[in-house]
Amino acid sequence: MRITLSIPDSIARKFQSAIPPRQRSRLVAALLSEELQKRENALEAACVAANKDNVLEKEIEEWQAFNDGIQE
Repeated sequence: MRITLSIPDSIARKFQSAIPPRQRSRLVAALLSEELQKRENALEAACVAANKDNVLEKEIEEWQAFNDGIQE
């Protein structure tokens, strides 16, 4: 798949001078993969932390037990 990205000229020039043409896509893919994994790990850690939060758990239970009398 092809994707068009905009990056600052100064970074583009350094990228083109430092990375050979046939290695650029592979490098960008590896960097993106690394960043996406970091974000997934952070999201997972946030979920684990939220699941261990007793105050939040009690609040969720209260909301789930709430009956407003409206029938679906």
